[in-house]
Amino acid sequence: MWACLLVACALLQLSMRGEGAGSSREIKVPYALTWGDSAEKVREMLHAVKAKETGLSEKAPGRFVLEAEGLGVGDPLLKKSLFTFREGALVEVELDYNDPSWDGDKALDFFDRTRRRIDERYGPGTLLVNQIKEHPSGDKVPKDMLYTLMIYRWNQPAVALELNFYSVEEKEKSYRLVSLHYKLP
Repeated sequence: MWACLLVACALLQLSMRGEGAGSSREIKVPYALTWGDSAEKVREMLHAVKAKETGLSEKAPGRFVLEAEGLGVGDPLLKKSLFTFREGALVEVELDYNDPSWDGDKALDFFDRTRRRIDERYGPGTLLVNQIKEHPSGDKVPKDMLYTLMIYRWNQPAVALELNFYSVEEKEKSYRLVSLHYKLP
């Protein structure tokens, strides 16, 4: 049962096809989960679909993050999923997408195509952060290091969805990540 629900939810989420401009659908928590679910329920879902729990860490008192891999369901760009619990109840699901072969243009194109599909499905998002090629502050930060951070948000009564683009570049090294954050509003 979990496997069927997971596949249906993931395919629906990844396709993000709208029903025309300006349409607005209900944003749902990924993987057929609901806010307040326990870590045990998330682990049952992971086991049912043969995904792998890769970590559990306490980020703050009463706030735990469970990391998992293998939930891509046909999308090799989905590298990991993070499930955040506050006082034992699910409050956020983060989906991290990246590809080591992405250059800046490919990563931004993936981010922009994802944003447009979400806009089509849920209505226009709100730009929260737009920091492009800025130098991080700090004495120990290399002078040629630049970062980019862009965040869009879609708010609904039961779920807030954020789409983040994060990039750090320094000489020949770079790291780029596009992530979806489903949050309890």
